[in-house]
Amino acid sequence: MGKLIFYLLIAVLIYWLIRSRQPKQKEAEVLPESAEDMVNCAYCGVYLTKSEAIDHHNKYFCCNEHSHLYINSSS
Repeated sequence: MGKLIFYLLIAVLIYWLIRSRQPKQKEAEVLPESAEDMVNCAYCGVYLTKSEAIDHHNKYFCCNEHSHLYINSSS
């Protein structure tokens, strides 16, 4: 009976060691929450995050200067 418990403990230890060395795939598949939508400037085409862009009539710009230049060039 003592040998059976000993071998069972060895098997559990080996199983635990194998499981602990495998990479956890669930954590790698989760997208970071900080991912944002990217937009490009209507004037120069540079890409930036939507939160950093200047929105003007559904057009996005990287700075106020490009916003004014785009509006003045289309008039």
